[in-house]
Parts: sequence; structure tokens; C-alpha cells
Amino acid sequence: MIVNGKKRDFPSGITVYELVERMGFSINIVMVKVDGKKIAMKDYDKTKLSENSNVEIFSLLGGG
Repeated sequence: MIVNGKKRDFPSGITVYELVERMGFSINIVMVKVDGKKIAMKDYDKTKLSENSNVEIFSLLGGG
């Protein structure tokens, strides 16, 4: 699968939640798109990825 523009080896069927954890991101401060579609945080553990998935993980930072 492609994650943030790079080919990565993750097993087919891994969930968005598992991928975010394995990539070292904090689950509470990311936004994820799969094949161009934004995934709701409540669906991270239900959304399974395939070897053909194109995933983008964005870290959300606050500031002021």
C-alpha cells in the first residue's frame, strides 16, 4: 500500500487504527484519507485497508 506517498509493506486487512499506531502517530491528533476519502475517527477500527490502498495521514497541530 501507499502511505503518505511511499510504498509500505503492511498486511492486507490491517485497519486504519492499526496502521496509525504502527506508524507511530497519536490516534487523537491525526486525520486520515483512504483513496481520497476522509475517514471519520469513529471508523478507524472498522476501516480495513488492502495492498492497493492509498493512505494519507495528516498530523493535526494546534497553536495560537
